[in-house]
Amino acid sequence: MDHQAEGSEGRLLRRSQDEEGHRRRDSEDVDAVESQSKPLLTPVETHTTIDSYDGPSEELPKDSIKWWKRPSILILLPPFLLYATALGAAAVPRVNLVLTLVCQDYLNRKEREVTHGDFTPIKLVLGADNPECEIPEVGAHAATFTLYMNIITGILSAIISPRLGQYSDRIGRRKLLILGSFGACLCEITLILCLKFSDQISYWWLLLASAFEGLVGAFTLILALVHSYASDCTTFEKRSSAFSLFHGCLFLGIAIGPAIGGFAIEKTDDIAVVFYGVVVVHVIFMSYILFVLPESLSKAKMKLAEEKFAEEMRKSSDSASWLSNFRVLNVFEPLNVLWPTEGGNLTKLRTNMIMLAAIDFIMFGVGFGSITVILLYSKIEFHWTTKFASYYTSFVNASRVVGLFVILPLLTRFFRKKPQPGAPVGGCDHLDTLIIRGALTTEVLGTSFFFIARDTPLFMAGGLIASLGGLGSPTIQSSLTKHSPSDKTGQLLGVIALLHSLARVIGPTAFNGIYSETAKTYPQAVFIVLVALFMVAWLGAWFITPYVAVDGVGDEAVERLFSEERGELDESEPLVGRN
Repeated sequence: MDHQAEGSEGRLLRRSQDEEGHRRRDSEDVDAVESQSKPLLTPVETHTTIDSYDGPSEELPKDSIKWWKRPSILILLPPFLLYATALGAAAVPRVNLVLTLVCQDYLNRKEREVTHGDFTPIKLVLGADNPECEIPEVGAHAATFTLYMNIITGILSAIISPRLGQYSDRIGRRKLLILGSFGACLCEITLILCLKFSDQISYWWLLLASAFEGLVGAFTLILALVHSYASDCTTFEKRSSAFSLFHGCLFLGIAIGPAIGGFAIEKTDDIAVVFYGVVVVHVIFMSYILFVLPESLSKAKMKLAEEKFAEEMRKSSDSASWLSNFRVLNVFEPLNVLWPTEGGNLTKLRTNMIMLAAIDFIMFGVGFGSITVILLYSKIEFHWTTKFASYYTSFVNASRVVGLFVILPLLTRFFRKKPQPGAPVGGCDHLDTLIIRGALTTEVLGTSFFFIARDTPLFMAGGLIASLGGLGSPTIQSSLTKHSPSDKTGQLLGVIALLHSLARVIGPTAFNGIYSETAKTYPQAVFIVLVALFMVAWLGAWFITPYVAVDGVGDEAVERLFSEERGELDESEPLVGRN
């Protein structure tokens, strides 16, 4: 009897331990699900911690939190629009300034060679349309020098951006936004010095301006940090809409900025006024971030990211490989974030992340690299004036703004099913994949119009159709954040900034080279290459699997989501209870 009693007690003890283990695993699964399905900064129902609060760190009632103390994309959108407008305003004057400075140096050298001694320098109007500079030799020198500037900025940004993006997960977004704007401000100040003291300061100092911009990650990092901030403040189902608002502000600024810059130059007859204005905008932007914008990451999340980073460093230092000591020199080492080693569905998860990053790289590289080619082609083939080309640029960017501000939010509102409370959210959904494939389809179609167009209306129609491809980039980047833990958002988007920096170098170099080699024989060849690249990206989009779960959410949850979409589940039945 005693042995039977002991056996019965042992079975009861083991059963109790098994039940406790199941409860613990279920709790961990729910925590993993909630970490990806809840807003990254959703306050608890009763209390929340305000990290930007100047007083002691304490739990404050939600009702006592002022709206300007709560992180929100609506607080960041106005200064970002101002920042983007300043970039657009300075774009054309910067090109003209570089061209004039290179031209001035070229003419001075030619004059010295002719006189073999003292000479009177030719004084050009810096930034203006100087007929003396409209010669192939000056154009070639200016194009080469601009390429040097892009290479310096791109390479430095590729090295720095992912490190700073990862660092933002540990110290917050605000400090690095200020740093990025400060580096860009130094770049503009260097441009002003070269403009005002062109006789004493060589235009080669503009390479230093490019270095200032690259050392803080350039605009690609600013955009990545803005997206990181949006990721911290939004739920998964609203993230693509949030990203589209920032992309819309970017294109809106690029569209209206040149008009504002041109008006300022016309009224003052001084190109320097634009760069003065850009410096003022940087000061306003940094002041706003410092004194107004609340931090989007809580101290708890920053501490968690710091602990995970320290653990990774400890494991790396324990490695026997001597190569581990040189990790910091490896530019591509941060790309490991696209190749996760933990969690469920690793094969599909890795495939999705690689495909999304590759598609984004192609779209950004083609978009950035083809701008100059499109404008040169239209000027030579259709004899567009500078004014008409500006109208075309504004027309295309305005259509992108409509797509990002109107079409994408409407698609999200009416066609994205709101998840049930507690539903496991993993990866992108069907709407994300449809938008990405549709955007690439419009890019292929619009670029095909460029190839076949022999008159201005058809060419402009191609630009209008291709502009709808702008819906793809914010959707891709928001989808990527859905495949990664929240404590790695900054690192992930820093890697995207790295890829954008590389595309910023590779795209213009490749497409300008192709066009220069084929301009006399078959100028449409470059558009064939563009169509081919978009077709590759379009095919890659079909390898993206919706609902690839993150943080251990298994295949059963994915199948459950598919079943719900097919109508096999009761809509009223909660999938997973959430507190």
